[in-house]
Amino acid sequence: MKKGLIVLAGIALALSVASCRWKTTKTALKNGEVLKASVESFEKNRKILSDKLISSLEEAEESLTQESPDLPQVSKDFEIEWNNIQKRYEKLKLDFSDVGENSTTYFDKLNELSSSISNERLRKEELAKNADLRKKWEVSYKEAEVNIQKITTVLEEGHDFHMVLVASSIRQKLEQNVEELRRIAEQAKSLLTDLEAFTQAGRELVK
Repeated sequence: MKKGLIVLAGIALALSVASCRWKTTKTALKNGEVLKASVESFEKNRKILSDKLISSLEEAEESLTQESPDLPQVSKDFEIEWNNIQKRYEKLKLDFSDVGENSTTYFDKLNELSSSISNERLRKEELAKNADLRKKWEVSYKEAEVNIQKITTVLEEGHDFHMVLVASSIRQKLEQNVEELRRIAEQAKSLLTDLEAFTQAGRELVK
């Protein structure tokens, strides 16, 4: 009976260890998949933002280089596009933040797995590989961070451009109003002249 209990305890321990190892493997794989998904989401939004940003600027340029461009309409169209771009950019920054957090978790889990290796030589080799991989990743991450900041500058310049465009639209409208006022003034002068003739004719009647 005692021997049977020992065997059962051994089996239970073996199953427990196997279960623990499977759980570790499952967690490690999950961390890898989460990081992969966040990177793919970032790339998808980067591509969309890039396409929208370029097409928006090209369309604005094309509209503005036409003969007698409609500045108010160009300004409205540009504002709609730019608001969408800003939303997409905020999503891109959020994705970038997620990638950073998930990569930290990923490397922590990688080092945890490597640190659990019993063989010292093998453990050191694996940890060294992890450290080398992390250095390469951090270089790429820093480069991406710099490029995102550059995009921020581009978007700020785009915002300034839009403000100039709106101001130009207002000035154009004011110029149009001046022309309209001139037309009305000429029409008023003509009408006043006609009224003056009418008044003179009335005076002649009562002489």
